[in-house]
Amino acid sequence: MVNLLEKYEITCDDLHPFLPQKKLFKAYDIRGEGVFFTDDFLYSLANGFAHLFQSVQATTVVIGYDVRQYSQYIAKFLAYHLHKKNIQVQWLGQVTTPMMAFMANECEGHGIMVTASHSEKHIHGIKWLVSHVSPSASDIQDLYHNLMNFPVILPSIHLVKTIMNANYETVDCFDNYQLAIYRALNKINQYATTTANQSYRLVIDCMNGATSLFAKTLFETAGYDCVVLNNVPNANFPKGNPDPAEQGRLAELCQAVIAHRADIGLAFDGDGDRLMIVDGQGQMISPDNLLFLLANISIEEAQPNHQHQFAEIIFDVKCSHHLPQLIKQRGGVPSMAKTGSSLMRKSLQTKTKFSIFAGELSGHFLFNDGYFVLHDDAMYAGLRLLNWLQRQPEHLSHIINHLPKSISTADMYLPITNSESGQSFVNKLVGLTKKSLRQLKNSDIKRPKITTIDGLRLDFEYGFGIVRKSNTGNFLTVRFSGNTLSDLQHIQQIFVDLCRKLDDNFANQVAIIQPN
Repeated sequence: MVNLLEKYEITCDDLHPFLPQKKLFKAYDIRGEGVFFTDDFLYSLANGFAHLFQSVQATTVVIGYDVRQYSQYIAKFLAYHLHKKNIQVQWLGQVTTPMMAFMANECEGHGIMVTASHSEKHIHGIKWLVSHVSPSASDIQDLYHNLMNFPVILPSIHLVKTIMNANYETVDCFDNYQLAIYRALNKINQYATTTANQSYRLVIDCMNGATSLFAKTLFETAGYDCVVLNNVPNANFPKGNPDPAEQGRLAELCQAVIAHRADIGLAFDGDGDRLMIVDGQGQMISPDNLLFLLANISIEEAQPNHQHQFAEIIFDVKCSHHLPQLIKQRGGVPSMAKTGSSLMRKSLQTKTKFSIFAGELSGHFLFNDGYFVLHDDAMYAGLRLLNWLQRQPEHLSHIINHLPKSISTADMYLPITNSESGQSFVNKLVGLTKKSLRQLKNSDIKRPKITTIDGLRLDFEYGFGIVRKSNTGNFLTVRFSGNTLSDLQHIQQIFVDLCRKLDDNFANQVAIIQPN
């Protein structure tokens, strides 16, 4: 018998009832344009989540959502179907993703957060935890494929009204979350060998995101004098995308720090899991340096029963070439890993060694020192930094001035200009580079260290460069860093020459990247 699928080169994906929605299922979460979150898709997706949680015998799932226009709408679909499957829903209302994770940790470890994090206002998304663990890329694809097992139903207007009108008593989680953080800080301070000798005035930019409802209370109750910007939840994000790492996005915060004569500025992304910092001079602290400071804090403040253990510090492949040496100087063990906060979180949860901290260039930071819930939480990371800074003899700007200097480009997202996938391009680039390096084997030219755990990274004594596939679209991300501008440009030219052998247009894009 002729296999018609093979004859016409039809795949199972081609037969999927929600083929247009396949692009929503990313490496870390579900995310994409709101127009794809149709009622029939949400109905099937909610069934998929209910089946997923039933498979692990979940009895309670916490659900929260961010400030986006349709986040509550999506959350209602999910809650309705879980309730129908006799799974208790703890309805958190509008919260941050870390607050959802905290509440999940207080229950069975199951939770859903309807959020698109730092993305544009028309983008929506969903993150989730099953038994405390974020889904892997394959788990996310499995959820998509499992939707084929449910009948496609376009909910009637009556059913949609029923779903939207379902009442779930909102669980007020902020008090417990706040109390747990203060207990963590008190415990840290009990072990501290120095006392706080500085008061701090802060400027906090909530970017009209999910931290807007909580940041002022959390930081003021902790004893800080706070000026808060953009702390009204607004689905339109009138000042721009809620992404503190976006070029120029911290300009308002920098100006406010100077105007209010503040000691430091903190910026949180749309769902409160990413942090960026501005010093008292109104200068943004590079994410590399912020990562090092927080890693150093985790090493210094390790609990007495943890100090003898293996203090591994995990950082992603886009981080500075100075970072491993700095970590070693502080007694830590540097470990480079793939980019992705959920991947890092899973790594911390499963490693047999004692990995005390993980962070990535985008501003995700995870403390694994036992004081608080293991999750990338921007407000908690900010409080850990402030609590440590208060005991230091120098202000933040002076501390940063003691760190090695380098010049870097931003993490640039460049589209693929031909029809091939980003991963295919990277694979070819890796092969080409390895061949080129083999040809240098007997030459006097010092070969760079090559790392291929996530794209192509070349490390030199004076800097590094990286090209890797984006996990959120068919883009390549590119970054260069050097001790001097000349060092950076030299490394950049090496990558331009390599890329030109594969794609002239892409090489031209790489060539015009400018440092920050």
